[in-house]
Amino acid sequence: MDGSSPYTDLAEPSATKRFKIGGEEMDTSEETMRSEEDTGIRRWEDLPVNCLVEIFKKLSVEDMAIGVPFVCKSWYEAHLDPCCWKILDFRGIDPWSECPFIARFMHEYRLKKFTIMGFLKFVINRGHKLATKLILPDRLLPLSNLVYICEQCPMLNIYASWQPEKNPGLIRGFVMKLNETMLRHCRNLEL
Repeated sequence: MDGSSPYTDLAEPSATKRFKIGGEEMDTSEETMRSEEDTGIRRWEDLPVNCLVEIFKKLSVEDMAIGVPFVCKSWYEAHLDPCCWKILDFRGIDPWSECPFIARFMHEYRLKKFTIMGFLKFVINRGHKLATKLILPDRLLPLSNLVYICEQCPMLNIYASWQPEKNPGLIRGFVMKLNETMLRHCRNLEL
């Protein structure tokens, strides 16, 4: 498209285009702002960060890991807010099979191998160790993974589809007690 045309494809991610409208020279970002003022339409990426965070808090771990950060810069920055990573719902992730999420995660982050521990470190770091709720996948995670996430996120409670939410510390308490017992037993075997 040449610079003389008053129409510009604003969705194109190329460099800012300059053109004239009514004798006034503008670039696409100025035109976008003018069209917002004229039509009253706002773009999603122009929402304030706190609004984006409130929306992202309701999304799944899958969406937060492989969807949101690749939309645009403002969404990427908003998804880094620890509030978006307080609830870690792993029900849609099956670490023991080739689920579509794992394949896409590996592709987006250019990984050669996917490990549950690596993914746990990823989500824990994104949430700055402030996660408060982990919902387990249908197949349980290894004890070492559960112990790791409990140690890294001290406010975390663990839930499973078979556990009612009225007893939030049950699985966390069991995991930590089992780990402590196993460590004590292993030390006794070494003696």
